[in-house]
Amino acid sequence: MNARILFVEDDDQLRNLLVETLGSVYEVEAVDSAEAAIARAESVPFSTAVVDVSLPRMSGLDLIPHLSRLCPGITTIVVSGNGSIATAVDAMKRGAMDFLPKPFLMRDLQQLLEAAAGRAPEESARAAVPETGSDCIVTQSEVMGSILRQASAIASFNTTVLITGETGTGKELLARSIHRQSPRAKRPFVALNCAAVPEQLLEDELFGHVKGAYTGAFTSREGRFEQANGGTLLLDEIGDMSLPLQAKLLRVIQEREFEKLGSSRSVKVDVRIIAATSADLERRIAAGSFRADLYYRLNVVHLHLPALNARAEDIPLLAEHMLSRFCSCAGLPAKRIESEALAALKSYRWPGNIRQLQNAMERAAAMTGVGTTIHLDDLPVETRGGAPSGISVVLSPDMETSADRSIPLQGMSFDSVVSELERDLLFRSLKKTGGNKMQAAKLLNMKRTTFVEKLKRLRIPEVEMVADWPSGD
Repeated sequence: MNARILFVEDDDQLRNLLVETLGSVYEVEAVDSAEAAIARAESVPFSTAVVDVSLPRMSGLDLIPHLSRLCPGITTIVVSGNGSIATAVDAMKRGAMDFLPKPFLMRDLQQLLEAAAGRAPEESARAAVPETGSDCIVTQSEVMGSILRQASAIASFNTTVLITGETGTGKELLARSIHRQSPRAKRPFVALNCAAVPEQLLEDELFGHVKGAYTGAFTSREGRFEQANGGTLLLDEIGDMSLPLQAKLLRVIQEREFEKLGSSRSVKVDVRIIAATSADLERRIAAGSFRADLYYRLNVVHLHLPALNARAEDIPLLAEHMLSRFCSCAGLPAKRIESEALAALKSYRWPGNIRQLQNAMERAAAMTGVGTTIHLDDLPVETRGGAPSGISVVLSPDMETSADRSIPLQGMSFDSVVSELERDLLFRSLKKTGGNKMQAAKLLNMKRTTFVEKLKRLRIPEVEMVADWPSGD
Protein backbone atom coordinates (compact mmCIF):
# COMPACT_ATOMS: atom_id res chain seq x y z
CA MET A 1 0.00 0.00 0.00
CA ASN A 2 1.12 3.59 -0.66
CA ALA A 3 -0.42 5.00 2.52
CA ARG A 4 2.03 7.05 4.56
CA ILE A 5 1.05 7.06 8.22
CA LEU A 6 2.18 9.26 11.10
CA PHE A 7 1.74 7.96 14.66
CA VAL A 8 1.67 10.67 17.33
CA GLU A 9 1.96 8.85 20.68
CA ASP A 10 3.94 9.78 23.81
CA ASP A 11 3.81 6.26 25.30
CA ASP A 12 7.15 4.76 24.19
CA GLN A 13 5.99 1.15 24.46
CA LEU A 14 2.80 1.66 22.45
CA ARG A 15 4.58 3.83 19.88
CA ASN A 16 7.20 1.15 19.25
CA LEU A 17 4.53 -1.56 19.07
CA LEU A 18 2.60 0.38 16.42
CA VAL A 19 5.69 0.85 14.30
CA GLU A 20 6.76 -2.79 14.58
CA THR A 21 3.29 -4.18 13.90
CA LEU A 22 2.27 -1.93 11.01
CA GLY A 23 5.65 -1.02 9.53
CA SER A 24 5.60 -4.06 7.25
CA VAL A 25 2.22 -3.07 5.80
CA TYR A 26 2.47 0.71 5.56
CA GLU A 27 5.12 3.37 5.30
CA VAL A 28 5.10 4.66 8.87
CA GLU A 29 6.76 7.26 11.07
CA ALA A 30 6.22 7.91 14.77
CA VAL A 31 6.80 10.95 17.00
CA ASP A 32 6.11 11.64 20.67
CA SER A 33 4.63 15.16 20.58
CA ALA A 34 2.38 17.46 18.59
CA GLU A 35 5.26 19.84 17.93
CA ALA A 36 7.33 17.03 16.41
CA ALA A 37 4.33 15.99 14.29
CA ILE A 38 3.96 19.52 12.89
CA ALA A 39 7.66 19.62 12.05
CA ARG A 40 7.44 16.31 10.11
CA ALA A 41 4.19 17.26 8.37
CA GLU A 42 5.83 20.41 7.01
CA SER A 43 8.10 18.27 4.81
CA VAL A 44 6.30 14.90 4.46
CA PRO A 45 2.85 14.52 2.79
CA PHE A 46 1.24 12.06 5.21
CA SER A 47 -2.05 10.50 4.11
CA THR A 48 -3.14 9.33 7.58
CA ALA A 49 -2.36 10.33 11.16
CA VAL A 50 -3.12 8.35 14.32
CA VAL A 51 -3.10 10.88 17.14
CA ASP A 52 -3.27 10.42 20.90
CA VAL A 53 -5.34 13.06 22.69
CA SER A 54 -3.16 13.33 25.82
CA LEU A 55 0.15 14.71 24.59
CA PRO A 56 2.61 16.96 26.46
CA ARG A 57 2.11 20.70 25.87
CA MET A 58 -0.18 20.79 22.77
CA SER A 59 -3.02 18.23 22.86
CA GLY A 60 -3.84 15.85 20.06
CA LEU A 61 -7.15 17.63 19.44
CA ASP A 62 -5.36 20.95 18.92
CA LEU A 63 -2.97 19.21 16.53
CA ILE A 64 -5.72 18.11 14.12
CA PRO A 65 -6.24 21.47 12.32
CA HIS A 66 -2.46 21.88 11.92
CA LEU A 67 -2.23 18.50 10.20
CA SER A 68 -5.19 19.36 7.95
CA ARG A 69 -3.47 22.60 6.93
CA LEU A 70 -0.06 21.05 6.28
CA CYS A 71 -1.31 17.84 4.61
CA PRO A 72 -4.54 18.66 2.72
CA GLY A 73 -6.88 15.67 2.61
CA ILE A 74 -5.15 13.88 5.49
CA THR A 75 -7.30 11.39 7.41
CA THR A 76 -6.97 11.64 11.19
CA ILE A 77 -7.83 8.88 13.66
CA VAL A 78 -7.91 9.92 17.31
CA VAL A 79 -7.13 7.54 20.18
CA SER A 80 -7.59 8.27 23.85
CA GLY A 81 -7.67 6.60 27.24
CA ASN A 82 -10.57 8.92 28.06
CA GLY A 83 -13.27 7.29 25.95
CA SER A 84 -15.90 9.91 26.73
CA ILE A 85 -18.60 11.05 24.35
CA ALA A 86 -17.52 14.68 24.71
CA THR A 87 -13.97 13.85 23.59
CA ALA A 88 -15.22 11.84 20.61
CA VAL A 89 -17.60 14.59 19.49
CA ASP A 90 -14.90 17.24 19.89
CA ALA A 91 -12.52 15.18 17.77
CA MET A 92 -15.09 14.84 14.99
CA LYS A 93 -15.86 18.55 15.07
CA ARG A 94 -12.17 19.26 14.51
CA GLY A 95 -12.05 16.98 11.48
CA ALA A 96 -11.11 13.50 12.73
CA MET A 97 -12.44 10.57 10.69
CA ASP A 98 -12.89 8.26 13.68
CA PHE A 99 -12.30 7.84 17.40
CA LEU A 100 -10.77 4.78 19.06
CA PRO A 101 -10.81 4.44 22.87
CA LYS A 102 -7.83 2.89 24.64
CA PRO A 103 -7.09 0.09 25.14
CA PHE A 104 -7.89 -1.01 21.60
CA LEU A 105 -7.34 -4.17 19.58
CA MET A 106 -4.76 -3.88 16.82
CA ARG A 107 -7.23 -5.35 14.33
CA ASP A 108 -9.67 -2.51 15.06
CA LEU A 109 -6.98 0.04 14.26
CA GLN A 110 -6.01 -1.87 11.12
CA GLN A 111 -9.63 -1.80 9.92
CA LEU A 112 -9.71 1.97 10.35
CA LEU A 113 -6.39 2.35 8.52
CA GLU A 114 -7.68 0.21 5.65
CA ALA A 115 -10.80 2.36 5.46
CA ALA A 116 -8.68 5.51 5.46
CA ALA A 117 -6.43 4.13 2.71
CA GLY A 118 -9.47 3.40 0.56
CA ARG A 119 -10.88 6.92 0.72
CA ALA A 120 -10.57 9.16 -2.33
CA PRO A 121 -9.14 12.67 -1.70
CA GLU A 122 -12.53 14.32 -2.10
CA GLU A 123 -13.98 11.86 0.41
CA SER A 124 -11.36 12.89 2.95
CA ALA A 125 -12.38 16.49 2.55
CA ARG A 126 -16.00 15.87 3.48
CA ALA A 127 -17.88 13.37 5.60
CA ALA A 128 -20.34 10.89 4.20
CA VAL A 129 -22.10 7.94 5.75
CA PRO A 130 -21.70 4.81 3.59
CA GLU A 131 -25.36 4.06 3.14
CA THR A 132 -27.46 2.73 0.30
CA GLY A 133 -31.12 2.55 -0.53
CA SER A 134 -33.91 4.99 0.22
CA ASP A 135 -32.52 5.95 3.63
CA CYS A 136 -29.15 7.27 2.41
CA ILE A 137 -27.98 10.74 3.42
CA VAL A 138 -26.81 12.66 0.36
CA THR A 139 -24.64 15.69 1.00
CA GLN A 140 -21.54 17.59 0.02
CA SER A 141 -21.99 20.56 2.37
CA GLU A 142 -19.55 21.32 5.16
CA VAL A 143 -22.28 21.82 7.77
CA MET A 144 -23.82 18.40 7.09
CA GLY A 145 -20.38 16.81 6.94
CA SER A 146 -19.71 18.02 10.48
CA ILE A 147 -23.05 16.64 11.71
CA LEU A 148 -22.42 13.24 10.12
CA ARG A 149 -18.97 13.06 11.69
CA GLN A 150 -20.47 13.79 15.10
CA ALA A 151 -23.18 11.17 14.52
CA SER A 152 -20.54 8.59 13.62
CA ALA A 153 -18.51 9.50 16.70
CA ILE A 154 -21.34 8.84 19.16
CA ALA A 155 -22.98 5.93 17.31
CA SER A 156 -21.08 3.25 19.24
CA PHE A 157 -22.03 4.70 22.64
CA ASN A 158 -25.28 3.85 24.40
CA THR A 159 -26.12 7.50 24.93
CA THR A 160 -29.35 9.38 24.37
CA VAL A 161 -29.40 11.71 21.36
CA LEU A 162 -31.62 14.72 20.68
CA ILE A 163 -32.06 15.65 17.01
CA THR A 164 -33.66 19.01 16.26
CA GLY A 165 -34.50 20.81 13.04
CA GLU A 166 -37.38 22.06 10.95
CA THR A 167 -39.97 19.67 9.57
CA GLY A 168 -38.65 17.77 6.56
CA THR A 169 -34.91 18.16 7.26
CA GLY A 170 -34.26 14.42 7.63
CA LYS A 171 -34.25 13.82 11.38
CA GLU A 172 -35.41 10.20 11.05
CA LEU A 173 -32.78 9.51 8.38
CA LEU A 174 -30.07 10.71 10.75
CA ALA A 175 -31.48 8.58 13.57
CA ARG A 176 -31.43 5.51 11.30
CA SER A 177 -27.87 6.33 10.31
CA ILE A 178 -26.79 6.38 13.96
CA HIS A 179 -28.53 3.05 14.55
CA ARG A 180 -26.88 1.42 11.52
CA GLN A 181 -23.42 2.46 12.73
CA SER A 182 -24.03 1.27 16.30
CA PRO A 183 -23.49 -2.15 17.90
CA ARG A 184 -27.31 -2.39 17.90
CA ALA A 185 -27.48 -2.38 14.09
CA LYS A 186 -28.76 -5.98 13.88
CA ARG A 187 -31.46 -5.31 16.46
CA PRO A 188 -34.77 -3.48 15.78
CA PHE A 189 -35.05 0.21 14.91
CA VAL A 190 -38.53 1.34 15.99
CA ALA A 191 -39.93 4.81 15.25
CA LEU A 192 -42.96 6.47 16.81
CA ASN A 193 -44.33 9.90 15.89
CA CYS A 194 -45.70 11.23 19.17
CA ALA A 195 -47.71 13.93 17.37
CA ALA A 196 -49.49 11.42 15.14
CA VAL A 197 -50.99 9.37 17.99
CA PRO A 198 -53.90 10.72 20.10
CA GLU A 199 -52.81 11.55 23.64
CA GLN A 200 -55.08 8.92 25.21
CA LEU A 201 -53.52 6.18 23.03
CA LEU A 202 -49.89 7.23 23.19
CA GLU A 203 -49.19 5.54 26.53
CA ASP A 204 -50.50 2.25 25.14
CA GLU A 205 -48.33 2.69 22.04
CA LEU A 206 -45.25 3.24 24.18
CA PHE A 207 -45.70 0.66 26.93
CA GLY A 208 -48.38 -1.76 25.70
CA HIS A 209 -51.03 -3.36 27.90
CA VAL A 210 -52.02 -6.65 29.51
CA LYS A 211 -55.20 -8.56 28.78
CA GLY A 212 -58.18 -6.92 30.47
CA ALA A 213 -56.39 -3.61 31.09
CA TYR A 214 -59.41 -1.80 29.69
CA THR A 215 -62.65 -2.54 27.85
CA GLY A 216 -61.76 -4.19 24.58
CA ALA A 217 -58.28 -5.32 25.67
CA PHE A 218 -58.91 -8.99 24.84
CA THR A 219 -55.23 -9.85 24.47
CA SER A 220 -51.93 -8.49 25.75
CA ARG A 221 -49.99 -6.15 23.48
CA GLU A 222 -46.34 -5.15 23.28
CA GLY A 223 -45.54 -1.43 23.21
CA ARG A 224 -42.77 0.26 21.25
CA PHE A 225 -40.28 -0.08 24.11
CA GLU A 226 -40.59 -3.88 24.11
CA GLN A 227 -40.50 -3.99 20.31
CA ALA A 228 -37.23 -2.02 20.34
CA ASN A 229 -35.61 -4.08 23.12
CA GLY A 230 -31.92 -4.46 22.35
CA GLY A 231 -32.19 -1.86 19.59
CA THR A 232 -33.07 1.80 19.11
CA LEU A 233 -36.31 3.68 19.70
CA LEU A 234 -36.89 6.97 17.88
CA LEU A 235 -39.42 9.24 19.60
CA ASP A 236 -40.25 11.75 16.88
CA GLU A 237 -41.89 15.10 17.71
CA ILE A 238 -41.33 14.46 21.39
CA GLY A 239 -42.22 18.07 22.12
CA ASP A 240 -45.88 17.15 21.61
CA MET A 241 -45.89 14.57 24.42
CA SER A 242 -48.13 15.37 27.41
CA LEU A 243 -46.61 16.20 30.80
CA PRO A 244 -47.86 13.00 32.54
CA LEU A 245 -46.29 10.86 29.82
CA GLN A 246 -43.10 12.89 30.00
CA ALA A 247 -42.81 11.92 33.67
CA LYS A 248 -43.21 8.22 32.80
CA LEU A 249 -40.69 8.49 29.97
CA LEU A 250 -38.19 10.10 32.34
CA ARG A 251 -38.50 7.11 34.69
CA VAL A 252 -37.91 4.66 31.82
CA ILE A 253 -34.75 6.52 30.80
CA GLN A 254 -33.48 6.55 34.38
CA GLU A 255 -34.49 3.07 35.51
CA ARG A 256 -34.66 1.18 32.20
CA GLU A 257 -37.98 -0.34 33.24
CA PHE A 258 -41.71 0.39 32.96
CA GLU A 259 -45.15 -1.07 33.68
CA LYS A 260 -47.65 -2.02 31.01
CA LEU A 261 -51.15 -0.61 31.24
CA GLY A 262 -53.13 -2.72 33.72
CA SER A 263 -50.04 -4.33 35.23
CA SER A 264 -47.97 -3.65 38.34
CA ARG A 265 -45.06 -5.81 37.20
CA SER A 266 -42.00 -3.96 35.94
CA VAL A 267 -40.61 -4.85 32.52
CA LYS A 268 -36.85 -4.40 32.04
CA VAL A 269 -35.68 -3.11 28.67
CA ASP A 270 -32.37 -2.30 26.99
CA VAL A 271 -33.22 0.45 24.53
CA ARG A 272 -31.23 3.33 23.13
CA ILE A 273 -33.47 6.39 22.87
CA ILE A 274 -33.15 8.98 20.13
CA ALA A 275 -35.56 11.89 20.44
CA ALA A 276 -36.40 14.28 17.61
CA THR A 277 -38.44 17.46 17.40
CA SER A 278 -39.10 20.49 15.22
CA ALA A 279 -40.24 22.46 18.28
CA ASP A 280 -38.16 24.79 20.44
CA LEU A 281 -38.02 22.73 23.64
CA GLU A 282 -36.38 25.48 25.69
CA ARG A 283 -39.26 27.78 24.81
CA ARG A 284 -41.73 25.05 25.79
CA ILE A 285 -39.92 24.58 29.09
CA ALA A 286 -40.37 28.30 29.77
CA ALA A 287 -44.07 27.96 28.88
CA GLY A 288 -44.45 25.01 31.28
CA SER A 289 -45.39 22.45 28.62
CA PHE A 290 -42.14 20.47 28.68
CA ARG A 291 -40.19 19.13 31.66
CA ALA A 292 -36.73 20.59 32.17
CA ASP A 293 -35.42 17.38 33.77
CA LEU A 294 -36.54 15.31 30.77
CA TYR A 295 -34.91 17.81 28.41
CA TYR A 296 -31.57 17.46 30.19
CA ARG A 297 -31.86 13.67 30.08
CA LEU A 298 -32.52 13.73 26.34
CA ASN A 299 -30.02 16.44 25.48
CA VAL A 300 -26.85 14.43 26.20
CA VAL A 301 -25.79 14.78 22.56
CA HIS A 302 -27.60 17.44 20.54
CA LEU A 303 -27.49 17.33 16.73
CA HIS A 304 -29.25 20.19 14.93
CA LEU A 305 -30.10 19.67 11.26
CA PRO A 306 -30.00 22.84 9.15
CA ALA A 307 -32.83 23.92 6.89
CA LEU A 308 -32.34 23.04 3.22
CA ASN A 309 -31.76 26.68 2.26
CA ALA A 310 -28.81 26.74 4.70
CA ARG A 311 -27.11 23.98 2.67
CA ALA A 312 -28.01 25.22 -0.80
CA GLU A 313 -25.01 23.46 -2.36
CA ASP A 314 -26.79 20.17 -1.67
CA ILE A 315 -29.94 21.05 -3.64
CA PRO A 316 -28.71 19.94 -7.11
CA LEU A 317 -27.21 16.76 -5.65
CA LEU A 318 -30.40 15.91 -3.74
CA ALA A 319 -32.65 16.75 -6.69
CA GLU A 320 -30.73 14.49 -9.05
CA HIS A 321 -30.60 11.69 -6.49
CA MET A 322 -34.35 11.86 -5.81
CA LEU A 323 -35.14 12.09 -9.52
CA SER A 324 -32.98 9.07 -10.32
CA ARG A 325 -34.47 7.01 -7.49
CA PHE A 326 -38.09 7.81 -8.44
CA CYS A 327 -37.52 7.10 -12.13
CA SER A 328 -35.90 3.77 -11.29
CA CYS A 329 -38.79 2.73 -9.02
CA ALA A 330 -41.47 3.93 -11.47
CA GLY A 331 -39.88 2.35 -14.53
CA LEU A 332 -39.27 5.73 -16.18
CA PRO A 333 -36.22 6.58 -18.31
CA ALA A 334 -33.33 8.46 -16.73
CA LYS A 335 -33.88 12.21 -16.76
CA ARG A 336 -31.74 15.32 -16.51
CA ILE A 337 -32.67 18.73 -15.10
CA GLU A 338 -32.15 21.57 -17.60
CA SER A 339 -30.28 24.67 -16.45
CA GLU A 340 -33.29 27.01 -16.07
CA ALA A 341 -35.14 24.51 -13.88
CA LEU A 342 -32.00 23.84 -11.83
CA ALA A 343 -31.54 27.58 -11.24
CA ALA A 344 -35.11 27.78 -9.91
CA LEU A 345 -34.51 24.84 -7.56
CA LYS A 346 -31.31 26.41 -6.22
CA SER A 347 -32.85 29.83 -5.59
CA TYR A 348 -36.12 28.74 -3.97
CA ARG A 349 -36.35 28.94 -0.16
CA TRP A 350 -37.87 25.44 0.34
CA PRO A 351 -39.96 26.06 3.47
CA GLY A 352 -40.85 22.34 3.47
CA ASN A 353 -37.16 21.41 3.22
CA ILE A 354 -36.03 18.05 1.80
CA ARG A 355 -39.51 16.53 1.92
CA GLN A 356 -40.85 19.36 -0.26
CA LEU A 357 -37.95 18.96 -2.70
CA GLN A 358 -38.68 15.23 -2.95
CA ASN A 359 -42.33 15.92 -3.74
CA ALA A 360 -41.29 18.46 -6.38
CA MET A 361 -38.96 16.00 -8.11
CA GLU A 362 -41.53 13.19 -8.07
CA ARG A 363 -44.09 15.56 -9.60
CA ALA A 364 -41.62 16.66 -12.28
CA ALA A 365 -40.75 13.06 -13.14
CA ALA A 366 -44.42 12.10 -13.39
CA MET A 367 -45.29 15.18 -15.48
CA THR A 368 -42.57 14.46 -18.05
CA GLY A 369 -43.49 10.80 -18.40
CA VAL A 370 -41.22 9.16 -20.97
CA GLY A 371 -39.43 12.46 -21.63
CA THR A 372 -35.81 12.71 -20.59
CA THR A 373 -35.54 16.37 -19.56
CA ILE A 374 -37.05 18.28 -16.63
CA HIS A 375 -38.02 21.80 -17.78
CA LEU A 376 -39.04 24.82 -15.70
CA ASP A 377 -42.73 24.29 -16.44
CA ASP A 378 -42.52 20.75 -15.03
CA LEU A 379 -41.77 22.10 -11.54
CA PRO A 380 -44.46 23.12 -9.01
CA VAL A 381 -45.62 26.66 -9.67
CA GLU A 382 -44.34 28.02 -6.34
CA THR A 383 -40.75 27.08 -7.21
CA ARG A 384 -40.63 28.74 -10.63
CA GLY A 385 -40.30 32.38 -9.63
CA GLY A 386 -36.53 32.38 -9.35
CA ALA A 387 -35.55 30.80 -12.64
CA PRO A 388 -35.35 33.80 -15.04
CA SER A 389 -33.38 36.08 -12.73
CA GLY A 390 -31.73 33.44 -10.57
CA ILE A 391 -33.36 34.94 -7.45
CA SER A 392 -36.54 33.36 -6.19
CA VAL A 393 -39.39 35.50 -4.95
CA VAL A 394 -39.27 33.47 -1.74
CA LEU A 395 -35.62 34.35 -1.18
CA SER A 396 -36.14 38.06 -1.71
CA PRO A 397 -37.50 39.54 1.57
CA ASP A 398 -36.26 42.98 0.55
CA MET A 399 -38.37 43.05 -2.61
CA GLU A 400 -41.55 45.10 -2.47
CA THR A 401 -44.70 43.15 -1.69
CA SER A 402 -47.08 45.69 -3.21
CA ALA A 403 -48.71 45.66 -6.61
CA ASP A 404 -46.15 48.30 -7.68
CA ARG A 405 -43.36 45.72 -7.75
CA SER A 406 -41.35 46.27 -10.90
CA ILE A 407 -41.64 43.53 -13.50
CA PRO A 408 -38.26 42.41 -14.89
CA LEU A 409 -37.73 42.50 -18.63
CA GLN A 410 -37.57 38.73 -18.78
CA GLY A 411 -40.99 38.50 -17.12
CA MET A 412 -42.13 36.71 -13.98
CA SER A 413 -44.62 34.07 -12.84
CA PHE A 414 -47.95 35.67 -11.87
CA ASP A 415 -49.16 32.60 -9.96
CA SER A 416 -45.90 32.36 -8.04
CA VAL A 417 -45.98 36.03 -6.97
CA VAL A 418 -49.62 35.83 -5.88
CA SER A 419 -48.99 32.64 -3.93
CA GLU A 420 -46.03 34.21 -2.21
CA LEU A 421 -48.04 37.30 -1.22
CA GLU A 422 -50.69 35.01 0.26
CA ARG A 423 -48.02 33.02 2.10
CA ASP A 424 -46.49 36.20 3.52
CA LEU A 425 -49.84 37.51 4.80
CA LEU A 426 -50.72 34.19 6.43
CA PHE A 427 -47.34 33.97 8.14
CA ARG A 428 -47.51 37.53 9.43
CA SER A 429 -51.01 37.09 10.80
CA LEU A 430 -50.00 33.87 12.57
CA LYS A 431 -46.94 35.55 14.04
CA LYS A 432 -48.97 38.49 15.31
CA THR A 433 -51.45 36.18 17.05
CA GLY A 434 -48.85 33.77 18.44
CA GLY A 435 -50.06 30.96 16.19
CA ASN A 436 -53.80 31.26 16.99
CA LYS A 437 -55.51 30.42 13.69
CA MET A 438 -58.91 31.81 14.69
CA GLN A 439 -57.49 35.23 15.59
CA ALA A 440 -55.20 35.22 12.57
CA ALA A 441 -58.18 34.58 10.28
CA LYS A 442 -60.06 37.49 11.88
CA LEU A 443 -57.13 39.81 11.22
CA LEU A 444 -57.46 39.01 7.53
CA ASN A 445 -61.28 39.22 7.61
CA MET A 446 -61.43 35.56 6.64
CA LYS A 447 -63.28 32.49 7.84
CA ARG A 448 -61.17 30.12 9.90
CA THR A 449 -61.96 27.21 7.57
CA THR A 450 -60.78 29.26 4.58
CA PHE A 451 -57.64 30.26 6.49
CA VAL A 452 -56.78 26.65 7.36
CA GLU A 453 -57.47 25.53 3.80
CA LYS A 454 -55.01 28.13 2.49
CA LEU A 455 -52.39 26.94 5.00
CA LYS A 456 -52.75 23.42 3.61
CA ARG A 457 -52.78 24.53 -0.04
CA LEU A 458 -49.66 26.64 0.36
CA ARG A 459 -47.96 23.93 2.46
CA ILE A 460 -47.11 26.36 5.22
CA PRO A 461 -45.01 24.75 8.01
CA GLU A 462 -46.12 24.20 11.59
CA VAL A 463 -46.91 27.07 13.91
CA GLU A 464 -43.62 26.61 15.79
CA MET A 465 -41.82 28.00 12.75
CA VAL A 466 -43.79 31.23 12.72
CA ALA A 467 -41.49 32.92 15.21
CA ASP A 468 -38.56 32.34 12.87
CA TRP A 469 -40.22 33.92 9.84
CA PRO A 470 -38.59 37.25 8.87
CA SER A 471 -40.60 40.13 10.20
CA GLY A 472 -41.46 43.13 8.11
CA ASP A 473 -43.48 44.88 10.80
